Amino acid sequence: MFCPLILKKRLYLNIIMLTLLTELINQIMKLIISFAISLLTISGLFSQEIIGTWQGTLKTQGVELEVVFHIDKQDDGYVSLMDSPTQGAFGIPVTNTSFQNEQLQIVVSNLGIFFQGKMNNDTITGMLNQGGMPFPLVLARTERKEQLRPQEPKAPYPYDAEEITFTNTKEKIELSATLTLPQQKSKVPAVILIAGSGPNDRDETIFGHKPFWVLADYLTRQGIAVLRYDKRGIDKSGGEYFTATSEDFADDALAAFHYLKTRKEIDPTKIGLIGHSEGGVIAPMVADKNKEVSFVILMAGMGITGTELVLAQHQNAFDKTSLTQEEKENLNQILLNIYSNVSNWTEYVGSDEERTQLTEELGKLWQNLAPEIRAEVQQDAFVKKTTANITSPWFRHFLKIEPSIYLHKLSIPVLAINGENDTQVDYQINLKSIEAALKKANHHHYTIKSYALLNHLFQESTTGEIDEYGKIEQTISPIVLSDIADWIKKEVE
Repeated sequence: MFCPLILKKRLYLNIIMLTLLTELINQIMKLIISFAISLLTISGLFSQEIIGTWQGTLKTQGVELEVVFHIDKQDDGYVSLMDSPTQGAFGIPVTNTSFQNEQLQIVVSNLGIFFQGKMNNDTITGMLNQGGMPFPLVLARTERKEQLRPQEPKAPYPYDAEEITFTNTKEKIELSATLTLPQQKSKVPAVILIAGSGPNDRDETIFGHKPFWVLADYLTRQGIAVLRYDKRGIDKSGGEYFTATSEDFADDALAAFHYLKTRKEIDPTKIGLIGHSEGGVIAPMVADKNKEVSFVILMAGMGITGTELVLAQHQNAFDKTSLTQEEKENLNQILLNIYSNVSNWTEYVGSDEERTQLTEELGKLWQNLAPEIRAEVQQDAFVKKTTANITSPWFRHFLKIEPSIYLHKLSIPVLAINGENDTQVDYQINLKSIEAALKKANHHHYTIKSYALLNHLFQESTTGEIDEYGKIEQTISPIVLSDIADWIKKEVE
């Protein structure tokens, strides 16, 4: 016989147990649901795979710069490489790559680049910051592709290619180079290739092209030896690039000339110079320093002063903006004042007063830029970056260069050529100025020639603008290659 009190107590306990069991079942169901959601989330993350090739375009001051990241998985995270095809840079090592919660971060320390973006399916939307300047950048998934460069030489070569070094004894700098030699027993004529502005290697690699390699290959097949070298401080060459001026680069080219004279395969009376862009003013400098130079070829060389050339390049950029003619003229005057002051600084760093004045002038310059340009960069970042660029030893020296000084002294054969689509070194004013300087010196042994539709790199082009260089498969027009070889052979007969 059961006691009602005990029954009630058991019933109460049963209710409690049932309640606890129900709660336990609910907790288990919640865990199952949570786990299922987690699985779905993880599945979603895996479907948003970051590994692969991502491509986007930076737009700055009317120029489009293509940016590519190649991202791969590593045991402890991600690794990636960066390409800048428009600028001819490939396989740039990335310092750090991280991807978490659909956020991608990429750091390229040596270029001062930081990119941060959010992934959404096959696009990543974010900002690329370089040197304090932020730029919107949208990356899209794409296939990895190799650029077509049909003129790039392929082994085996019908000539000898030697890796050599030579020394600038004046500064005790060892420069690394390639000497290509025709396979013949008699002494041969030779040329030294002098690159344009920028940290160029021996091939003058730019926008995915290797114009100096293509030129060296063509000329050597025509029986002309060619020496091309890495600029000081670049690739395998010693020395410091960032403190060097055009005069220093002329000393390096002069050292290359002295080296060639020691080679038994080379006719020492038939050694000439081919300079491209800035190299086109360095070549006459070298010929002025050494009267043994046999001839010079100026490819898109300067005829006007450095300041005039830089201002003309700015004008070309302003023409692509919404500025009125009056506004462009105002900007031109501001820039002229800035360059005149900077080029006359007595010290590289400038005095406190000079730097304060420069900061004020650059602030005024920024305020007068086109709205679309000011929208791309903040004033402080613009002033900081521009100050670093225009106060460098190279730029200050370049502003004061007067090619006519060296052209007046030439008495050797000269070939000066330009593309009529050249937007960096205008063919009309520069070829006209080169010819005027040669005529003034009573020089008669020269050839001046321009080529329709060719750009600054002597590619067959449509617009001639910088952002077109890397998109063109051709490296140098075959007509230009043929004309250079024929001219040299005629001069050294």
